[in-house]
Amino acid sequence: MSSIDPGRADVVEYMAKASKALGNHLPAPKDVFAFGGSSAQLSDRLLELAIRGKKTATTSWPVPNPLYWGPGDTSVILNGKGEPSAVMRTLSFVQCKFKDVAEDFALAEAEGDYESYREGHKWYYGQQDNGHEFGDNSVVLCERFEVIYPLRTGSQLSVDES
Repeated sequence: MSSIDPGRADVVEYMAKASKALGNHLPAPKDVFAFGGSSAQLSDRLLELAIRGKKTATTSWPVPNPLYWGPGDTSVILNGKGEPSAVMRTLSFVQCKFKDVAEDFALAEAEGDYESYREGHKWYYGQQDNGHEFGDNSVVLCERFEVIYPLRTGSQLSVDES
């Protein structure tokens, strides 16, 4: 689980803003995180891809046990400055060995071709404290999601600035 408290004041305020814009009360998010870990530039780039609907999948390792969220649950995505910037809804999960991640899933991460996905994730997970344990036989969590806020209308984003 992310170390960021879903009850943090700015997260609660952001969820209230999203609920108002969507005309539907959203429950507290199950997770609050930034794509790309500690790289602000990578976080912002991946966030933008998700908001634009180009990034619709993400991989997690190690797999949380037990899983504290599931299909239908929401999470808040932070930008590179650590500010709430999007709400996503989990659509599905698949757990598999890293070597068995489907190519269509890897492409849905919008981080390049299949080989770029594999090399990028090997590098990224290798940088973690226990990164020496990551390899082709490591079990990963493949999550498909949709960004539900900010709203997209055509090619423009609709974000309530009030």
